[in-house]
Amino acid sequence: MKQVTNSLLTLRLFRSTAARFANGFPRDEVSTNGRLLTPFHVHREEKQLLCSILPVRSCPPRSFIHPRLGEGRIRSLLQTIKYPVMAVAVILLSIPGLYGSGPVQVQLKETVLVESGKVLLKDIANLEGKEPDLINKIGSLPIIDSPEFGEVKTLSRHQVDEILQRTRNAPPEIRICGAPIVQIRLKGRRIHAEEIVPVLTAFMMERTPWREHEIEIHSFKNLEEIEVPAEEFDLRISEKSPIFGNGRMLVSFDAFRDGKKLTSFWLAAGIRIKAEILAAAQRIPYGKVIAPEDVVIAVTDIEDPDTAIMRNADEAIGNTAKRSFYPGDPLTRETLMKPFLVNSGDTVHLRLEGNGIVLTALARAEQNGRLGQVIRVRNLEFSNVLKARVTGRAQVEIP
Repeated sequence: MKQVTNSLLTLRLFRSTAARFANGFPRDEVSTNGRLLTPFHVHREEKQLLCSILPVRSCPPRSFIHPRLGEGRIRSLLQTIKYPVMAVAVILLSIPGLYGSGPVQVQLKETVLVESGKVLLKDIANLEGKEPDLINKIGSLPIIDSPEFGEVKTLSRHQVDEILQRTRNAPPEIRICGAPIVQIRLKGRRIHAEEIVPVLTAFMMERTPWREHEIEIHSFKNLEEIEVPAEEFDLRISEKSPIFGNGRMLVSFDAFRDGKKLTSFWLAAGIRIKAEILAAAQRIPYGKVIAPEDVVIAVTDIEDPDTAIMRNADEAIGNTAKRSFYPGDPLTRETLMKPFLVNSGDTVHLRLEGNGIVLTALARAEQNGRLGQVIRVRNLEFSNVLKARVTGRAQVEIP
Protein backbone atom coordinates (compact mmCIF):
# COMPACT_ATOMS: atom_id res chain seq x y z
CA MET A 1 0.00 0.00 0.00
CA LYS A 2 1.23 3.46 -0.94
CA GLN A 3 0.21 6.54 0.96
CA VAL A 4 -0.49 9.56 -1.25
CA THR A 5 1.28 12.68 -0.02
CA ASN A 6 -0.94 15.30 1.62
CA SER A 7 -4.07 13.30 0.96
CA LEU A 8 -6.69 11.78 3.12
CA LEU A 9 -7.33 9.18 0.44
CA THR A 10 -5.46 5.85 0.23
CA LEU A 11 -5.03 4.14 -3.17
CA ARG A 12 -5.27 0.31 -3.11
CA LEU A 13 -4.99 -2.05 -6.12
CA PHE A 14 -6.88 -5.34 -6.10
CA ARG A 15 -8.70 -7.71 -8.47
CA SER A 16 -12.24 -8.78 -7.72
CA THR A 17 -15.04 -10.52 -9.59
CA ALA A 18 -18.12 -9.40 -7.74
CA ALA A 19 -17.02 -7.82 -4.51
CA ARG A 20 -18.86 -4.86 -3.14
CA PHE A 21 -17.21 -2.18 -1.07
CA ALA A 22 -19.77 0.46 -0.34
CA ASN A 23 -17.24 2.58 1.46
CA GLY A 24 -14.44 2.28 -1.09
CA PHE A 25 -15.89 2.07 -4.61
CA PRO A 26 -16.65 5.18 -6.55
CA ARG A 27 -20.00 3.73 -7.64
CA ASP A 28 -22.39 2.25 -5.14
CA GLU A 29 -23.84 -1.21 -5.73
CA VAL A 30 -21.76 -1.95 -8.88
CA SER A 31 -20.38 -5.34 -9.95
CA THR A 32 -16.75 -5.41 -11.16
CA ASN A 33 -16.97 -8.56 -13.25
CA GLY A 34 -13.29 -9.29 -12.81
CA ARG A 35 -12.04 -5.87 -13.91
CA LEU A 36 -9.13 -4.13 -12.24
CA LEU A 37 -10.38 -1.06 -10.40
CA THR A 38 -8.71 1.66 -8.41
CA PRO A 39 -11.15 2.52 -5.65
CA PHE A 40 -10.43 5.23 -3.15
CA HIS A 41 -10.38 4.43 0.50
CA VAL A 42 -12.21 6.97 2.57
CA HIS A 43 -10.40 8.23 5.62
CA ARG A 44 -13.07 8.01 8.31
CA GLU A 45 -11.55 10.62 10.61
CA GLU A 46 -13.51 13.42 8.88
CA LYS A 47 -16.77 14.44 10.36
CA GLN A 48 -20.04 13.12 8.95
CA LEU A 49 -21.39 16.65 8.69
CA LEU A 50 -20.03 16.90 5.13
CA CYS A 51 -22.33 14.18 3.89
CA SER A 52 -25.38 15.94 5.29
CA ILE A 53 -24.39 19.22 3.70
CA LEU A 54 -23.96 17.65 0.23
CA PRO A 55 -26.57 14.90 0.12
CA VAL A 56 -26.11 14.29 -3.64
CA ARG A 57 -22.67 12.77 -3.07
CA SER A 58 -22.17 9.15 -2.04
CA CYS A 59 -18.93 10.01 -0.24
CA PRO A 60 -17.85 13.10 1.65
CA PRO A 61 -15.60 15.52 -0.28
CA ARG A 62 -12.21 16.69 0.77
CA SER A 63 -13.45 20.25 1.06
CA PHE A 64 -16.07 22.59 -0.34
CA ILE A 65 -13.54 24.11 -2.72
CA HIS A 66 -11.79 20.94 -3.93
CA PRO A 67 -14.34 18.14 -3.89
CA ARG A 68 -13.32 14.52 -4.08
CA LEU A 69 -12.44 13.44 -7.65
CA GLY A 70 -12.30 10.06 -9.17
CA GLU A 71 -13.74 7.80 -11.83
CA GLY A 72 -17.34 8.73 -12.51
CA ARG A 73 -17.25 11.79 -10.31
CA ILE A 74 -17.29 14.43 -13.13
CA ARG A 75 -21.07 14.27 -13.58
CA SER A 76 -21.57 14.47 -9.83
CA LEU A 77 -19.26 17.49 -9.75
CA LEU A 78 -21.22 19.29 -12.50
CA GLN A 79 -24.49 18.67 -10.71
CA THR A 80 -22.97 20.09 -7.58
CA ILE A 81 -21.77 23.39 -9.14
CA LYS A 82 -24.50 23.90 -11.78
CA TYR A 83 -26.97 25.87 -9.69
CA PRO A 84 -24.46 28.22 -8.02
CA VAL A 85 -22.91 29.06 -11.41
CA MET A 86 -26.31 29.85 -12.88
CA ALA A 87 -27.13 32.11 -9.96
CA VAL A 88 -23.86 33.99 -10.34
CA ALA A 89 -24.48 34.44 -14.11
CA VAL A 90 -27.93 35.91 -13.50
CA ILE A 91 -26.51 38.36 -10.96
CA LEU A 92 -23.75 39.47 -13.33
CA LEU A 93 -26.14 39.98 -16.24
CA SER A 94 -28.45 42.05 -14.07
CA ILE A 95 -25.71 44.59 -13.31
CA PRO A 96 -26.27 47.56 -15.73
CA GLY A 97 -23.30 48.57 -17.84
CA LEU A 98 -21.10 45.61 -16.73
CA TYR A 99 -20.57 44.44 -20.31
CA GLY A 100 -20.89 47.92 -21.94
CA SER A 101 -23.91 49.93 -23.08
CA GLY A 102 -23.78 48.67 -26.66
CA PRO A 103 -24.09 50.79 -29.83
CA VAL A 104 -26.43 53.78 -30.02
CA GLN A 105 -28.76 53.76 -33.03
CA VAL A 106 -29.47 57.16 -34.61
CA GLN A 107 -32.47 57.04 -36.96
CA LEU A 108 -32.64 60.27 -39.01
CA LYS A 109 -35.96 61.91 -39.86
CA GLU A 110 -36.95 63.14 -43.33
CA THR A 111 -38.34 66.59 -42.41
CA VAL A 112 -37.84 68.47 -39.17
CA LEU A 113 -39.33 71.67 -37.70
CA VAL A 114 -37.05 73.26 -35.12
CA GLU A 115 -37.11 76.25 -32.81
CA SER A 116 -34.71 79.16 -33.25
CA GLY A 117 -31.16 78.63 -31.98
CA LYS A 118 -29.12 75.43 -32.21
CA VAL A 119 -30.36 72.23 -33.86
CA LEU A 120 -29.70 69.27 -31.53
CA LEU A 121 -29.26 65.63 -32.52
CA LYS A 122 -32.54 64.66 -30.83
CA ASP A 123 -34.32 67.23 -33.03
CA ILE A 124 -33.34 65.51 -36.28
CA ALA A 125 -33.26 61.84 -35.20
CA ASN A 126 -34.81 59.18 -32.97
CA LEU A 127 -32.20 57.65 -30.64
CA GLU A 128 -32.26 54.07 -29.31
CA GLY A 129 -29.91 52.44 -26.80
CA LYS A 130 -29.65 50.59 -23.49
CA GLU A 131 -28.63 53.53 -21.31
CA PRO A 132 -31.23 56.35 -20.93
CA ASP A 133 -28.66 58.73 -19.46
CA LEU A 134 -26.32 58.13 -22.38
CA ILE A 135 -29.18 58.64 -24.87
CA ASN A 136 -30.07 61.99 -23.27
CA LYS A 137 -26.43 63.06 -23.35
CA ILE A 138 -26.01 62.16 -27.02
CA GLY A 139 -29.34 63.71 -27.98
CA SER A 140 -28.25 67.05 -26.52
CA LEU A 141 -25.25 67.32 -28.84
CA PRO A 142 -25.48 70.49 -31.05
CA ILE A 143 -25.40 69.82 -34.80
CA ILE A 144 -25.87 73.12 -36.72
CA ASP A 145 -27.47 76.54 -36.34
CA SER A 146 -31.19 76.69 -37.15
CA PRO A 147 -32.09 78.14 -40.57
CA GLU A 148 -33.81 81.45 -41.18
CA PHE A 149 -37.59 81.36 -41.48
CA GLY A 150 -38.57 80.36 -44.99
CA GLU A 151 -35.20 78.69 -45.67
CA VAL A 152 -34.45 74.94 -45.69
CA LYS A 153 -31.19 73.38 -44.51
CA THR A 154 -30.27 69.80 -45.48
CA LEU A 155 -27.99 67.27 -43.79
CA SER A 156 -26.89 63.90 -45.16
CA ARG A 157 -25.96 60.82 -43.12
CA HIS A 158 -22.30 61.42 -43.93
CA GLN A 159 -22.45 65.01 -42.69
CA VAL A 160 -24.14 63.95 -39.44
CA ASP A 161 -21.48 61.27 -38.92
CA GLU A 162 -18.66 63.78 -39.49
CA ILE A 163 -20.21 66.22 -37.02
CA LEU A 164 -20.52 63.51 -34.36
CA GLN A 165 -16.95 62.39 -34.93
CA ARG A 166 -15.73 65.94 -34.36
CA THR A 167 -17.69 66.15 -31.12
CA ARG A 168 -15.34 65.49 -28.23
CA ASN A 169 -17.74 63.57 -25.95
CA ALA A 170 -19.49 61.53 -28.63
CA PRO A 171 -19.33 57.74 -27.99
CA PRO A 172 -17.44 55.69 -30.61
CA GLU A 173 -20.23 53.16 -31.34
CA ILE A 174 -22.95 55.08 -33.18
CA ARG A 175 -25.00 53.56 -35.98
CA ILE A 176 -26.71 56.09 -38.27
CA CYS A 177 -29.72 54.94 -40.26
CA GLY A 178 -33.09 56.29 -41.39
CA ALA A 179 -33.58 59.00 -44.02
CA PRO A 180 -30.56 59.66 -46.30
CA ILE A 181 -31.26 63.43 -46.25
CA VAL A 182 -32.75 65.49 -43.41
CA GLN A 183 -34.61 68.71 -44.34
CA ILE A 184 -34.64 71.27 -41.53
CA ARG A 185 -37.01 74.26 -41.38
CA LEU A 186 -37.63 76.85 -38.70
CA LYS A 187 -40.95 76.37 -36.97
CA GLY A 188 -43.43 79.23 -37.35
CA ARG A 189 -46.92 79.94 -36.07
CA ARG A 190 -50.42 80.46 -37.39
CA ILE A 191 -51.45 84.01 -38.25
CA HIS A 192 -54.56 85.49 -36.64
CA ALA A 193 -57.39 87.43 -38.24
CA GLU A 194 -56.77 90.33 -35.87
CA GLU A 195 -53.41 90.87 -37.58
CA ILE A 196 -54.88 90.86 -41.09
CA VAL A 197 -57.96 93.08 -40.70
CA PRO A 198 -56.18 96.39 -39.87
CA VAL A 199 -53.75 95.97 -42.77
CA LEU A 200 -56.54 95.24 -45.26
CA THR A 201 -58.72 98.09 -43.97
CA ALA A 202 -55.90 100.62 -44.29
CA PHE A 203 -55.19 99.39 -47.81
CA MET A 204 -58.83 99.74 -48.85
CA MET A 205 -59.06 103.28 -47.44
CA GLU A 206 -55.94 104.29 -49.38
CA ARG A 207 -56.82 102.53 -52.62
CA THR A 208 -60.58 103.13 -52.84
CA PRO A 209 -62.98 105.95 -51.89
CA TRP A 210 -64.48 103.93 -49.02
CA ARG A 211 -64.25 105.02 -45.41
CA GLU A 212 -63.34 102.84 -42.45
CA HIS A 213 -66.89 102.46 -41.12
CA GLU A 214 -68.08 101.41 -44.61
CA ILE A 215 -65.60 98.50 -44.91
CA GLU A 216 -66.37 95.10 -43.38
CA ILE A 217 -63.98 92.13 -43.67
CA HIS A 218 -66.01 89.17 -42.47
CA SER A 219 -64.21 85.92 -43.40
CA PHE A 220 -60.95 84.31 -44.49
CA LYS A 221 -60.72 81.18 -46.61
CA ASN A 222 -57.20 79.82 -46.11
CA LEU A 223 -56.08 81.50 -42.88
CA GLU A 224 -55.32 78.18 -41.10
CA GLU A 225 -52.91 77.14 -43.88
CA ILE A 226 -50.64 80.18 -43.52
CA GLU A 227 -47.48 80.00 -41.40
CA VAL A 228 -45.58 83.13 -40.35
CA PRO A 229 -42.43 83.72 -38.25
CA ALA A 230 -42.84 83.15 -34.54
CA GLU A 231 -41.00 86.39 -33.73
CA GLU A 232 -42.22 89.93 -34.41
CA PHE A 233 -42.44 91.06 -38.04
CA ASP A 234 -44.00 93.77 -40.24
CA LEU A 235 -46.94 92.69 -42.42
CA ARG A 236 -47.43 94.53 -45.69
CA ILE A 237 -49.52 94.11 -48.81
CA SER A 238 -47.25 93.41 -51.78
CA GLU A 239 -47.12 95.46 -54.94
CA LYS A 240 -49.19 92.87 -56.80
CA SER A 241 -52.69 94.17 -57.46
CA PRO A 242 -55.42 92.43 -55.45
CA ILE A 243 -58.08 90.49 -57.28
CA PHE A 244 -61.72 91.37 -56.52
CA GLY A 245 -64.85 89.44 -57.40
CA ASN A 246 -68.09 88.05 -55.92
CA GLY A 247 -67.63 89.80 -52.60
CA ARG A 248 -64.12 88.44 -52.09
CA MET A 249 -60.62 89.72 -52.59
CA LEU A 250 -57.38 87.81 -53.12
CA VAL A 251 -54.41 89.71 -51.68
CA SER A 252 -50.67 89.00 -51.57
CA PHE A 253 -48.89 89.73 -48.25
CA ASP A 254 -45.18 90.05 -47.39
CA ALA A 255 -43.63 89.60 -43.93
CA PHE A 256 -40.55 91.75 -43.22
CA ARG A 257 -38.05 91.98 -40.37
CA ASP A 258 -35.26 94.58 -40.37
CA GLY A 259 -35.92 95.30 -44.03
CA LYS A 260 -35.57 91.64 -45.07
CA LYS A 261 -38.51 89.77 -46.54
CA LEU A 262 -39.04 86.54 -44.62
CA THR A 263 -42.04 85.05 -46.39
CA SER A 264 -44.93 85.79 -48.75
CA PHE A 265 -48.43 84.36 -48.91
CA TRP A 266 -51.79 84.86 -50.61
CA LEU A 267 -54.95 85.31 -48.57
CA ALA A 268 -58.58 85.20 -49.71
CA ALA A 269 -60.85 87.46 -47.67
CA GLY A 270 -64.56 88.08 -47.79
CA ILE A 271 -65.30 91.81 -47.96
CA ARG A 272 -68.50 93.84 -47.87
CA ILE A 273 -68.87 97.54 -48.65
CA LYS A 274 -72.02 99.37 -47.56
CA ALA A 275 -71.89 103.08 -48.36
CA GLU A 276 -73.67 106.14 -49.76
CA ILE A 277 -73.22 106.32 -53.54
CA LEU A 278 -74.61 108.16 -56.54
CA ALA A 279 -77.39 106.17 -58.25
CA ALA A 280 -79.84 106.73 -61.07
CA ALA A 281 -83.09 108.29 -59.89
CA GLN A 282 -84.92 107.39 -63.10
CA ARG A 283 -84.24 105.68 -66.36
CA ILE A 284 -81.32 107.31 -68.23
CA PRO A 285 -81.02 106.37 -71.94
CA TYR A 286 -77.77 105.98 -73.78
CA GLY A 287 -76.21 109.28 -74.92
CA LYS A 288 -78.25 111.49 -72.60
CA VAL A 289 -76.46 114.29 -70.79
CA ILE A 290 -76.90 113.79 -67.05
CA ALA A 291 -79.09 116.43 -65.38
CA PRO A 292 -79.51 117.04 -61.62
CA GLU A 293 -82.91 115.32 -61.59
CA ASP A 294 -81.39 112.13 -63.06
CA VAL A 295 -79.30 111.20 -59.98
CA VAL A 296 -79.87 110.54 -56.27
CA ILE A 297 -77.76 109.58 -53.20
CA ALA A 298 -78.55 106.03 -51.99
CA VAL A 299 -77.13 103.58 -49.40
CA THR A 300 -76.39 100.21 -50.98
CA ASP A 301 -74.07 97.19 -50.89
CA ILE A 302 -71.13 97.33 -53.29
CA GLU A 303 -70.35 94.01 -54.96
CA ASP A 304 -66.99 95.08 -56.38
CA PRO A 305 -65.04 97.30 -53.96
CA ASP A 306 -62.56 98.25 -56.69
CA THR A 307 -65.22 99.84 -58.89
CA ALA A 308 -64.85 103.63 -59.31
CA ILE A 309 -68.37 104.49 -58.16
CA MET A 310 -69.31 108.17 -58.06
CA ARG A 311 -70.32 109.59 -54.70
CA ASN A 312 -70.92 113.25 -55.59
CA ALA A 313 -73.57 114.58 -57.97
CA ASP A 314 -71.20 117.21 -59.33
CA GLU A 315 -69.05 114.41 -60.77
CA ALA A 316 -71.90 113.14 -62.96
CA ILE A 317 -73.93 116.20 -63.98
CA GLY A 318 -73.02 117.37 -67.48
CA ASN A 319 -71.54 114.03 -68.54
CA THR A 320 -73.03 111.77 -71.17
CA ALA A 321 -74.30 108.28 -70.42
CA LYS A 322 -72.32 105.56 -72.23
CA ARG A 323 -75.09 103.04 -71.56
CA SER A 324 -78.66 102.94 -70.32
CA PHE A 325 -79.33 103.16 -66.55
CA TYR A 326 -82.32 101.97 -64.54
CA PRO A 327 -83.49 103.37 -61.18
CA GLY A 328 -81.08 102.36 -58.43
CA ASP A 329 -78.11 101.55 -60.70
CA PRO A 330 -74.85 103.04 -59.41
CA LEU A 331 -73.14 105.56 -61.62
CA THR A 332 -69.48 104.90 -62.28
CA ARG A 333 -66.78 106.83 -64.06
CA GLU A 334 -66.48 104.10 -66.65
CA THR A 335 -70.15 104.37 -67.61
CA LEU A 336 -70.14 108.16 -68.07
CA MET A 337 -68.20 110.29 -70.50
CA LYS A 338 -67.73 113.98 -70.95
CA PRO A 339 -69.88 115.57 -73.72
CA PHE A 340 -68.46 116.81 -77.02
CA LEU A 341 -67.63 120.51 -76.84
CA VAL A 342 -66.74 120.56 -80.53
CA ASN A 343 -68.59 118.64 -83.23
CA SER A 344 -67.18 117.80 -86.62
CA GLY A 345 -67.99 120.60 -89.12
CA ASP A 346 -68.42 123.27 -86.45
CA THR A 347 -66.68 126.61 -86.85
CA VAL A 348 -64.33 127.14 -83.93
CA HIS A 349 -62.09 129.93 -82.70
CA LEU A 350 -58.44 129.00 -83.16
CA ARG A 351 -55.94 130.57 -80.74
CA LEU A 352 -52.15 130.68 -80.94
CA GLU A 353 -50.05 132.15 -78.14
CA GLY A 354 -46.27 132.48 -77.93
CA ASN A 355 -43.62 134.95 -76.77
CA GLY A 356 -46.31 137.26 -75.42
CA ILE A 357 -48.10 137.39 -78.77
CA VAL A 358 -51.66 136.05 -79.19
CA LEU A 359 -53.05 135.29 -82.65
CA THR A 360 -56.67 134.23 -83.34
CA ALA A 361 -58.35 132.89 -86.43
CA LEU A 362 -61.39 130.94 -87.55
CA ALA A 363 -61.20 127.25 -88.37
CA ARG A 364 -63.47 124.36 -89.17
CA ALA A 365 -63.39 121.24 -86.94
CA GLU A 366 -62.89 117.98 -88.79
CA GLN A 367 -63.40 115.79 -85.65
CA ASN A 368 -65.59 115.67 -82.58
CA GLY A 369 -63.78 116.73 -79.49
CA ARG A 370 -64.25 116.74 -75.70
CA LEU A 371 -62.52 118.94 -73.23
CA GLY A 372 -58.77 118.39 -73.42
CA GLN A 373 -58.83 116.25 -76.56
CA VAL A 374 -56.59 117.08 -79.54
CA ILE A 375 -58.48 117.19 -82.86
CA ARG A 376 -57.84 118.19 -86.47
CA VAL A 377 -59.01 121.64 -87.61
CA ARG A 378 -58.62 123.45 -90.96
CA ASN A 379 -57.72 127.12 -91.11
CA LEU A 380 -60.39 128.90 -93.20
CA GLU A 381 -58.00 131.54 -94.51
CA PHE A 382 -55.09 129.39 -95.62
CA SER A 383 -56.82 125.97 -95.77
CA ASN A 384 -54.05 124.44 -93.71
CA VAL A 385 -54.86 121.40 -91.51
CA LEU A 386 -53.67 121.91 -87.95
CA LYS A 387 -53.88 119.97 -84.66
CA ALA A 388 -55.54 121.83 -81.80
CA ARG A 389 -56.67 121.02 -78.25
CA VAL A 390 -60.30 121.59 -77.21
CA THR A 391 -60.43 124.20 -74.44
CA GLY A 392 -64.16 124.95 -74.32
CA ARG A 393 -67.33 125.18 -76.28
CA ALA A 394 -66.18 125.90 -79.91
CA GLN A 395 -62.76 126.87 -78.56
CA VAL A 396 -59.46 125.30 -79.59
CA GLU A 397 -55.81 126.27 -79.31
CA ILE A 398 -52.59 125.16 -80.90
CA PRO A 399 -50.45 123.46 -78.21
